[in-house]
Amino acid sequence: MGLIYTKYMELLQKQNLKQILLSEKIQLSIVYILAFSIPFIFKQPQLLIGSIINFLLIFSISKYGFMKIIPVLFLPSLASFLNGVLFGVFTPYLLYLIPFIILSNLIFVLAFKYIKIKYLNVGIAALLKACFLFSATYILFQTIHIPEIFLTTMGLIQLYTALIGGTLATIFLNSKKS
Repeated sequence: MGLIYTKYMELLQKQNLKQILLSEKIQLSIVYILAFSIPFIFKQPQLLIGSIINFLLIFSISKYGFMKIIPVLFLPSLASFLNGVLFGVFTPYLLYLIPFIILSNLIFVLAFKYIKIKYLNVGIAALLKACFLFSATYILFQTIHIPEIFLTTMGLIQLYTALIGGTLATIFLNSKKS
């Protein structure tokens, strides 16, 4: 009888753990923690960090909707600024770009969500994100003279990371459906 009770209790604990992990609040908390901690976990390269963050953005908008993912739009930029490693001595200039990075993330997720052409939505959303962010960075470069390094990192690299992360998230989400 004791063995049956022990097995029953183990089964209950496993089911409780599964229920906890399936909780949307727990899942969102994990996404928020990842969005903030990725820039601290991976110091370089930007291609890897950006691809993971863009994966999280597309995964989150697809699974949870817009209102619940608002922290994911700004937590990675805040973490990158606080970490101070990604751009080295130029990190303080990131403060000028954070509002534009947040807006570009918003453009990325909304374009992905509302453009209903499978897989092409990732490309269009990535292009819109990169164009917006590069344009804002170019204006800041011309007006307040932020360092030229940001023209590359907020242009083509943003396009690549959005394409990589968005495509991988789309493949992952489609594989979960089938």
